Amino acid sequence: MLSSTHAHARRSGGPAARLCATLALALCGTAALAQDFVYVVRPGDNPWNLTQRYLKSIDYWPRIQDYNRILEPQTIQPGTVLRIPVAWMRGEHRSAHVVDVRGAVEQQLGDEVEPLAAGMVVRPGATIRSGEDSSLTLEFPDGSRSLIGANSELQVRGLKRLKASGAQQLDLELRRGHIENTVRPVGRGGGRYIIHTPAAVAAVRGTDFRVTAAGDTMRAETLEGEVALHNRRGSVRLPAGTGSQAGPGRSPERSSSLLPAPAVDSLPAVIDRVPFRIPIDAVAGAVRYRTQLAPDAGFTVLESDRSGTEPALLGRAGLADGQYRLRVRAIDSRGLEGLDAERVVVIDAHPEPPFPSVPPQGGFATDERVRFEWAHNPEATAYHFQLAADAGFERVLVTRDDLQGSSLSLDEDLPAGDYYWRVGVSTAVDGRGPYSDVQRFRRPAAGPSAEPPAVDGDILQLRWRASDDVQGYQVELSRSADFAAPEHAYETRDAQLDAPRPDGGTWYVRIRSQETGSPPGPWSKPQQIEVPHNHWRALLILLPLLLAL
Repeated sequence: MLSSTHAHARRSGGPAARLCATLALALCGTAALAQDFVYVVRPGDNPWNLTQRYLKSIDYWPRIQDYNRILEPQTIQPGTVLRIPVAWMRGEHRSAHVVDVRGAVEQQLGDEVEPLAAGMVVRPGATIRSGEDSSLTLEFPDGSRSLIGANSELQVRGLKRLKASGAQQLDLELRRGHIENTVRPVGRGGGRYIIHTPAAVAAVRGTDFRVTAAGDTMRAETLEGEVALHNRRGSVRLPAGTGSQAGPGRSPERSSSLLPAPAVDSLPAVIDRVPFRIPIDAVAGAVRYRTQLAPDAGFTVLESDRSGTEPALLGRAGLADGQYRLRVRAIDSRGLEGLDAERVVVIDAHPEPPFPSVPPQGGFATDERVRFEWAHNPEATAYHFQLAADAGFERVLVTRDDLQGSSLSLDEDLPAGDYYWRVGVSTAVDGRGPYSDVQRFRRPAAGPSAEPPAVDGDILQLRWRASDDVQGYQVELSRSADFAAPEHAYETRDAQLDAPRPDGGTWYVRIRSQETGSPPGPWSKPQQIEVPHNHWRALLILLPLLLAL
C-alpha cells in the first residue's frame, strides 16, 4: 500500500535555487516540498524487489535500507511501514494538451517555434508565450488546468506519472505574467504541482490559486486549499481567501485577507455597447478592479481581460455578440487580487449604431423643421429613430422604423424645451442592432408674433411681447412670404423696433429671439402687414414737375 507524508525540508542546491524563494501550496499546510511515500510492507517484499518495481535505479536499495534503518532486509515483517523519498521514485514522462486558445500564442521546443491551437500537445521542455489580449488553457493528465493570461511566458519543465502510485508530478516555470490554476486533489501518494517564478516556487497538492510574476516579485492568492509561502528568510501560511507576496532579499509578507467580491446584482443582463464601462459600487481598500469575460463557465480562454482604477466593469472593443461568463475582482494596494464575483451576461451590440451628428450632443435645433443626421452605414437595410422628452425614453414622442436614408426632417412642430434622440441600424448579417448613445439637444423658443404695426411719419414701429432670458431679437421684412431674399434685416435688444418706413404695400415680417448662451431660435410664422402709401412723399417728388408747367 502506498501513501505519502511530508518529510525532510528540501535543501537549497545550485544558483537557481538560491535565487528563488519557495511558495508551497499544500492542503496539509507545511512549507516542505520534499515528500516521502509511506509503504506498508506485504509478504515477499524486500529492499531489492521494491527498488526494482518503483525506484529509478537498483542502486537505491541500500538507501531504502539505511533510510528506514532496516537491520534484517530479508525478514521484513508484513505491515511494517517504510518511508521512500519521492525524489527516488521512477516516473513516466507525460504531455499536456491545449484546451483552448485565443489570440497569438506560440510554443518553442528547442529551435522550433509554432503557433498553438486547441488540441495540440505540449511536451516537457516547451516554452509557451502569449501576446497582447491572448490566453490559453493547458490541461494535464490528471485533469488539473492552468489558464495562462496575456503577455506571459511559461515553460513546462517536467511532467511525469509516478509508476508506484500513478500520481502526477508537474514542474512549471512562470517567467512573467499571470496564471490561474485549478489543481485536482491528490488521491494517491507523490502528486505535486509546482510553479517556479523568478521570485518563488508554488507547490500544490489540490487547490485553486493564482500566481503573478511581475519583475522580481511574486504574488499569490489562494481561493481554495492552503498556501505555504517560503523563501530563505522565512515562511508564511496562506489559508483560503488570503494572499501574500514574496521578493528577493526579504521574508514573505504576512498573510492578509483578500478583498471581498464586488456586488454585481445591479449589472444589466444585456450589454448593448462595446467597449463598455459599467460603474459598480466601490470596494473598501480597492485601488483597481479587474474584469474578465469568457465564452464559457470554465474560463478556458479570456475574450476580454481589462483593469482600471475606477470601480467599473470593463470590456474591450470588438467583443462579438453572445453569452459570456463575467467575473470581476477588486485589487488592493499591494496588487493582491480579491475574491471573484461572477454572473452571466449577454452582449448584443451589433451592428454598431450609427454615429449621431445633427443635432450634436448638447446642441440646438433652430430650423423650422428639425433635421436629424447620422453616419451612413453601407451595409444598412434600415435605420431606426426615436425622439423623446426624457433621457430614459419613457415619454417617446416620435418613432420611425425602416428609414432608408441617414437623415430625417420632422413634420411635427416641436415646442421649446429639451429633447433626446437616438438612432439604430439593421443589417442583413447581424439583424437589428442597439440604439446609439442618447443625444440631448435644446429647442429654443420660436420668435414672438408682432402686434399690428404703427407708422409715425417716416418710422415703422413694431412691438411684440418680451420673453424671459432673451438677450436680443432679429427682425426681417420681405415682399414674399417665403423670405427667399428679405429686403430688410434688423437687430434689437428690446421687444420693439423703430425702423425706417419701407415703401407702402404688402410686407411680411418674421421675428426670432436669442436666449442667453444659445444661438438664435426658430423664426416666428410670417405675418402679413400693410404699410400705408406715403402720398405726401409722392407729391414732393412730383412737385417740381408741377411747378414747371
